[in-house]
Amino acid sequence: MFLNKGCSEAMNKQKITILTFSLLLVGSMLSAQGDVVRKRHNYEFSAQDYLIFEIEIDAAEVKISPNTHETELSVFLKFNDESFDYDIDFDEHDNNISLSFEKKQWIDDHDGQLRAEIEILLPPSVVVDLDCRIKAGEVDMQLGDLSLKRLALKTWAGDVRVDFQQPNRIAMRSLLLNTKIGETRLKNLGNARFRHAEINNGIGQLEIDFTGLAEGASADVDLDIGATEIFIPDEVGVKLSVHKFLFLSQVDIPHKLRKKGKYYISDNYHRDDKSVILKVKPGIGDLRISYH
Repeated sequence: MFLNKGCSEAMNKQKITILTFSLLLVGSMLSAQGDVVRKRHNYEFSAQDYLIFEIEIDAAEVKISPNTHETELSVFLKFNDESFDYDIDFDEHDNNISLSFEKKQWIDDHDGQLRAEIEILLPPSVVVDLDCRIKAGEVDMQLGDLSLKRLALKTWAGDVRVDFQQPNRIAMRSLLLNTKIGETRLKNLGNARFRHAEINNGIGQLEIDFTGLAEGASADVDLDIGATEIFIPDEVGVKLSVHKFLFLSQVDIPHKLRKKGKYYISDNYHRDDKSVILKVKPGIGDLRISYH
């Protein structure tokens, strides 16, 4: 009886010791993971200003869309303070804002502790030159009804979605989109009102939709590896050239584009102001061009 009682007390002490150790271990792990930090920056401009916004991000989920306040730029950041650091600089004289978001380490990501979120709300009434370089992460840009004079986006890894659901308020001087690895979807790209676009895709699926095109434009599309779909509105005139990569490219061109020399030309190309000169260099994979 005394033996059983002694064993029971010993077992209880052992359980308490294990529980205490476990709590200490969990506490140390939580403290090692750092705190989740939330930051917000707001900048007010006038409708006559010209804003240059440069963004460099190591890794994050990035969302960019119009602000409900016509002349206000808002930047929201959510991240783990032991895994990330950032700097935002505003040159009031030149209206130049630069955002740098750095990842302190690229390994030992415990259950997504290195995950970060960045949301940017652009001022619709302010003319903006936007330059984004993002190394890793999902990118979602809803850019309709803005005043973008220039847009440059370069990503190294991650899925990208760019959508102009409404027309850009001004003509866009240039549109540069360069994605290395991941799925890329470019929706309603005609609404960007670009004069010239350069689209480069490395490895992954690419979808380009020129819906919204209302005036003459040109676009160069350069592909490496992956399936590509290009959608053209029925009412848009097209002059297309395809530089095929030997037998490794499978190209599907609609019958309404007639071969004339080295170009494929639609019947309404010379008659319609809404036209696009499209130069495509397919890499290894399927290229499909269709009307809708």
